[in-house]
Amino acid sequence: MNIVLFDIDDTLTRSQSIDDEIYLRSLSEVFGFVDVCRDWASYRHTTDSGILREVFDRHLGRAPTAAEVAAFRGHFVAAIAAESRRTPFRQIPGADRVLSHLSRLPDHGVGLATGGWKDSARCKMRSAAIHHEAIPCAAADDA
Repeated sequence: MNIVLFDIDDTLTRSQSIDDEIYLRSLSEVFGFVDVCRDWASYRHTTDSGILREVFDRHLGRAPTAAEVAAFRGHFVAAIAAESRRTPFRQIPGADRVLSHLSRLPDHGVGLATGGWKDSARCKMRSAAIHHEAIPCAAADDA
């Protein structure tokens, strides 16, 4: 069996730049964190949850509490959803067609893997009109 995994941001959907903008804005709005390094490659774990932990450590010298993670995640996902209603995310041309085709092949398994949280990733996929509900997804919240 062949396994084909797809990232979401800027692989299936045109969403990375708005995701970055909303993530940084949410850090400021929820926690007052400004001057956050936006070079995601400089973080040890380049996932939504990993970056949040490292930003907390850099600003406060500690990890976020479960309540703080939940507050941030809720704010961020709500902002992604609101943006998708204002301006729907666009799919990379042919993304839905490729996923559909590969999913029908008997010798292929298809999956999604993202450093984002699953609910924001699924929101972007729905907004971009990519049929993804039956495709397994590994996301930052699975770690």
